[in-house]
Amino acid sequence: MLAEHMTASHGIPSVSIFAQWDVESLMAWRQELVAAAGSGDARVTVTHLIIYIVSRALLQHAYLNATIEDDEIHLLGDINIGVAVALPDGNLVVPVIRDAQSKSLADIAAESVTLTSNARTGQLRPKDVRGATFTITNVGILKEALWQTPLVPASQSAILAIGSIRQAPVVRGGTLAVGQVLSGSLSFDHRIVSGVPAAQFLATIGRMVDGTRDIS
Repeated sequence: MLAEHMTASHGIPSVSIFAQWDVESLMAWRQELVAAAGSGDARVTVTHLIIYIVSRALLQHAYLNATIEDDEIHLLGDINIGVAVALPDGNLVVPVIRDAQSKSLADIAAESVTLTSNARTGQLRPKDVRGATFTITNVGILKEALWQTPLVPASQSAILAIGSIRQAPVVRGGTLAVGQVLSGSLSFDHRIVSGVPAAQFLATIGRMVDGTRDIS
């Protein structure tokens, strides 16, 4: 499965850029959500929050949610987020949250939990892994892994890898402090997206991470 994805991505002119975000506000919001959750609610994770934020950011950066066919770029109306899940045998599978831009955070969390569970127990249906327009992969399970340069999936224009949240020096209001930071690596198809709009997309994610409660 992993070999098939790598083969399909061969030949894409991929470029990667990197970002680091201060996630103090994001983590505070997550703590509030976890504390307020009911017994039947899915526990919101950082990955769920990033899926939610990315789906909203893609509304402002259409070329990051696009495909290329016969040298023509096609902007895609639906935002279907593929989320890479590691399987016990070392392979990866990428179940898809469809129309993520129209779903609430609670809906995204619940659907993600179900898809991840089904992936690890071999219960995914073929339609569960088809139709992704953008992919997110989380390498944060390895605390030492700060960055990754993931392969751009075939038929997509970009993939975002996020690392682990760690303590690091940050500047707030002109003062140096110890904060929580999250690294992100964006690989993109250079036929569709150039460096400036890719960097602007990461900047939009950064603003949303810092002002999570203001995202609709």
